[in-house]
Amino acid sequence: MLLSSLALLAAARAVQGQTYGTEINNYGTVAFIRTGERTPWVRSGTETLSALGAQQMLELGNNFRGRYIDRNSGATRLGVRPIEGMAPHLLNPDQLYIQTLEKPYLVAAAQAFMQGLYPQYSLNETNNGVSPDAVWLLANGSTVGYPLDGYQYANIMTMSENDPGSIYLDGHDQCPRAWLESANYEGTEDFLSTQAAESAFYQSLSLSWFNDDLPEPMLDYSNAYGIYDSLAYHKTHDINTSKDLNNPDNAGVFDKVEALANQDAYYRYGNVSSDTDSTSATRAIAGRTAAGLITKRFEKIVDNEGNTTNGMSQPLNLLFGEYDVMLSLLSVLDADYYQSGSIRQEIPDFASALIFELFTTGNNTADNADNLWVRFSFHNGTDGYTDTAPQAYSIFRNGPSHDAITWREFSDSMARVTIRQSRDWCEACSSQSVFCPVVDTTGSLTTAETPRSKISPVVAGVIGAVVTLAVAALLFGLAMLLGGLRMHRVERRRHSSSLGGFKGSAKLASDPDLGLANKGVVPASNDPFADPAPSAGVGANKRVMHERVGSWELRAKEGPSQGESPRGSFEAIEAAMGRPVQAVQPLERI
Repeated sequence: MLLSSLALLAAARAVQGQTYGTEINNYGTVAFIRTGERTPWVRSGTETLSALGAQQMLELGNNFRGRYIDRNSGATRLGVRPIEGMAPHLLNPDQLYIQTLEKPYLVAAAQAFMQGLYPQYSLNETNNGVSPDAVWLLANGSTVGYPLDGYQYANIMTMSENDPGSIYLDGHDQCPRAWLESANYEGTEDFLSTQAAESAFYQSLSLSWFNDDLPEPMLDYSNAYGIYDSLAYHKTHDINTSKDLNNPDNAGVFDKVEALANQDAYYRYGNVSSDTDSTSATRAIAGRTAAGLITKRFEKIVDNEGNTTNGMSQPLNLLFGEYDVMLSLLSVLDADYYQSGSIRQEIPDFASALIFELFTTGNNTADNADNLWVRFSFHNGTDGYTDTAPQAYSIFRNGPSHDAITWREFSDSMARVTIRQSRDWCEACSSQSVFCPVVDTTGSLTTAETPRSKISPVVAGVIGAVVTLAVAALLFGLAMLLGGLRMHRVERRRHSSSLGGFKGSAKLASDPDLGLANKGVVPASNDPFADPAPSAGVGANKRVMHERVGSWELRAKEGPSQGESPRGSFEAIEAAMGRPVQAVQPLERI
């Protein structure tokens, strides 16, 4: 089992001891970042990043800038761990990997963060002679800056729920088995006892504190997070709610709402203690898919030997998502496992970040993978305005004194718990996502990061035409096989202007030519190949043979029947010609 394996690894590392030095050479960072404050989930309508949330993300981005890009920026609240070769002023898209879900508040959060990471840059005397890029120059020798005093436009990749890549930022979404695993918590003794014990407490909460976000029946432990999410928002934005919660009579009310939400969220998204093997745990599947993407991003840096300037790997990777993914990832990593009140059991605040850093020490370089280490740190949003660096924690049950492990240990440990192919996610979730039925069985098109094939428009058009013809042929064949559709050759007439018959070109379409004798009943015959008589039963007639009578042309070709005089046809003609001409009333046009 995975847990036993991790325990053995932890014991081995405890003997190994801490071997890396204090001089850090940072080669790459992957951060999973929670959005800034947004409108509550329980409120109707689309969630929106609040102005406060945008400021939180701007501040966090500015702190990341001071840590990884510009140590002289003055924003050193997160400490200094510069990544060698990062563009100091003008954003270089080849050095950044930014991904989020196709949700307005998440996209807005990523944009606000980037304003802090790479703020506006304009051509003026304050830039100390920094040469502009060619995109700033015009043929006449003049320069032009970007709008909004040099606003820098980052490439932010967004994933819809129909994109296989979305599972790496929210693997819990569209995963029925994960929903079921989370819902199973509501049938446990822990949930039922908590629900009964706290029923009176939830009913005592004033509906006015939620500004009509929640109806009274929803004031229950089963909606613990929704209650906390809404109450926290209105505590910040509504003066009456804030005043009531700060009243001594309501002391501890908000803290208790938050604690109950933490407990509920942990058991729904993070607790895998009930699973015998966390590699099969679906409750924390969002953490397993996020871990797959984190590992993939680091592998690109390792394979590129730490080169951060040639565009082959992006040294700074920023992933934006929500708290449930963070809780699942913390649980999968076994972060801070030996500490009571672990970070795994608390909802990260807005503008929090789980940070992974790939580095070497001393004079060691990244061209040898054995020189690389990985450190995991947690930055809680409430710490964004203090002078403390992100807190490092041990992972994979590594001893409390071991806040970093070698790259090879990290890679091996992550491989045991990650999901890197959407094919595996679809199978683990029994998901009905639109992309699951067409997932490539080889996984070549469904990895955590899939390059799109480059096919020219001409080739694509030819392929499309061939596929269309093949599908049409298949449908036509099925129609012939199952629907009885047949093709017959239509003989062309020599004179299209003539309807034929004894009248020649004067023949009208209404003139009779053929008739059915005896109402179409097949006459008796001694011919062994003739169809059976109707008395043979239903279905006996496989072919219907009609006797053609009454046509002068046919009689002329076939010859008179036995006992029949050809005079009959002439007599009918002469009788018709002997009648007086009668006027015909023209048809009324409709």
